[in-house]
Amino acid sequence: MTTAADAAVLACIRVPKSGSQSLARMIAEAFPDRTTFYLPDTMRREALISRWQAFRLWRSQTQNLQKHWKVLSLEAALAKIDAAAQSGDLVMGGHFDQPAVQSGLHRPVRSIVLLRDPAERARSDYNYARQGYLKKKPWQRFDAHLTAQIAGRYSFEGFLDYQLEHPQVFGDLACAFVGWLPGEPLQSVLPTIWCWGVLEQADAFARRIGDLAGRPATFRQRNATQRVEQLDISVAERRRIDRLYARDQELYARCRADYS
Repeated sequence: MTTAADAAVLACIRVPKSGSQSLARMIAEAFPDRTTFYLPDTMRREALISRWQAFRLWRSQTQNLQKHWKVLSLEAALAKIDAAAQSGDLVMGGHFDQPAVQSGLHRPVRSIVLLRDPAERARSDYNYARQGYLKKKPWQRFDAHLTAQIAGRYSFEGFLDYQLEHPQVFGDLACAFVGWLPGEPLQSVLPTIWCWGVLEQADAFARRIGDLAGRPATFRQRNATQRVEQLDISVAERRRIDRLYARDQELYARCRADYS
């Protein structure tokens, strides 16, 4: 799907474990003449259930905002972007969501987003989080991301069970990043998407980006997960994934159909 940029600012939405580093690299190479504005992570929904995770998000945001913008709040950074951004400029950087960007800008914000099969994304998330947790020294693990702590302690099935206990935090992750709210029709979010694709058809997505950029675009995938412990997904695990990511699956299927 592509829509005309019009007066929009383009936001590179990096859904975790969906080829997001490769996406950001490709967009930067495809649009070298666009002004790019940095924004840190905004999507750490674990902060809703853990004061420590809320502190970790604040700490990370503050450090990155100070480094890139010399400000201490997301609102202040967005105000600077709003004052400087022109049509077609890019917002890139961390794992931020489209509604967070739009909330601080007067111009419309259109998303560039790459999705992944929710089951494969969940498995990759588990492997990556578990790998990172187990690499830490025991005295370092208290400061780990909540997802990493759960992955380090439980099997993949247990990991999903924990997330199902907190669906408002862990459910339908991709939908939260693009701003598709529960109870709203899928059609309502499509006008906010400038270009989208799926990781499983990354070459077709790259060709579409290249057509929009007017120059060839290449998707060079890099897998950050070096040690894979969970290979297959059982029937029981798929049932849990279906419950946790029902709307993500609908979003993914709609995007994939756009490339049929």
